[in-house]
Amino acid sequence: MAGLLTLLALPILGSTASAGALTAPGAAAQVSSRALSASPTTVQFPPTTLGDFSAFMNVTLQNTGTTTESVTSLTLGGADPFDFIVGGQNTCTSLAAGASCLVMVSFSPNALGARQATLTPVDGSASPPVIVLTGTGSEGYYEVTATGAVFAHGDAQLLGDMSGTPLAKPIVGMAATGDDGGYWLVASDGGIFSFGDATFFGSTGAIHLNKPIVGMAPYSDPTTGQVTGYWLVASDGGIFTFGAAPFFGSTGAIHLNKPIVGMAPTPDGGGYWLVASDGGIFTFGDATFFGSTGAIHLNQPIVGMASTPDGGGYWLVASDGGIFTFGDATYLGSTGAIHLNKPIVGMSPTPDGGGYWLVASDGGIFTFGDAPFDGSSAGSSTSAFIGMAGDGAPFVPTSSAKASFSRGQSRHRPA
Repeated sequence: MAGLLTLLALPILGSTASAGALTAPGAAAQVSSRALSASPTTVQFPPTTLGDFSAFMNVTLQNTGTTTESVTSLTLGGADPFDFIVGGQNTCTSLAAGASCLVMVSFSPNALGARQATLTPVDGSASPPVIVLTGTGSEGYYEVTATGAVFAHGDAQLLGDMSGTPLAKPIVGMAATGDDGGYWLVASDGGIFSFGDATFFGSTGAIHLNKPIVGMAPYSDPTTGQVTGYWLVASDGGIFTFGAAPFFGSTGAIHLNKPIVGMAPTPDGGGYWLVASDGGIFTFGDATFFGSTGAIHLNQPIVGMASTPDGGGYWLVASDGGIFTFGDATYLGSTGAIHLNKPIVGMSPTPDGGGYWLVASDGGIFTFGDAPFDGSSAGSSTSAFIGMAGDGAPFVPTSSAKASFSRGQSRHRPA
């Protein structure tokens, strides 16, 4: 939601306006003065998941002078102005002497860690008050087992799972809505299980499949950013679309050297990549081919992929945790040279593209770059872990700031 700057200011009931002081004949005339104060002058927001919005917090502007103040605009500046949102309509435009109004501010971080900005009311004076805005961008993640048990770490919310429920087929993947509010689980027969604000758009649970489903990806409307569908992919590269997710093609009718093991959507929802276990890459729609490991001898098979936030590259991960980078994807480390108790089964990038997590079949988590370690589920389940998902939404970097972007995911505005 970067670049969104709308204003909301509410007059405080009980404020009194002064039309100016009267002077008695012969008395010295009073000199009019202008002054605007803000309270508080520092606003600290609670840690907020990338892709989500904090609740609004209020700043009171008061005209402490003797003449009417005109606040022509509210300006966000400082290090991270695109991480804060001033909501609604500006009704502080004219403040009589002694009158006050409220300005409502929300926090929507575009990167992990400490974020800071300033809010300055422009009133024509040489030294208007400056409000310092601070917050911390956070990110959690989920792990899921073949039996549908979900484990949440960091700020990720556990919203339900299928543990204890008999399944016709095992769970093979999961995807999160990106606002820390929901996720889907998908089974190898294409059965879909939705939790929290994840919407059920349909499944292949009642359809005869030539090959099993191996993964899924959410689709978001390129105009609104709201999740309006999803894709399922089978091991032969067959694509099944639900909701508003468009069909861009598949490898269902192509002879593959190795089976498809995963997919990733482009940030604008206009295409997707499929990856085979030999690292072969198949592109559809506006997905760009940046390279593959199809002609490279691999020590272990590829088990998953993830695209960068701007769609300008992707990572491939092998079952030994080897990482292969293409396009603008940055190499941040791997477990390729580490002895693992169990194989790697998946990966998830941080929303800012500055890091990634790898998950092993025993629930072990390995972090690289700015990906925080918030715990693992190693030893927590007798069922094998099959994948993971971060709970925040990725965004597209811009030249002026890192603007938020919802890749197949929705963001919730505060009420």
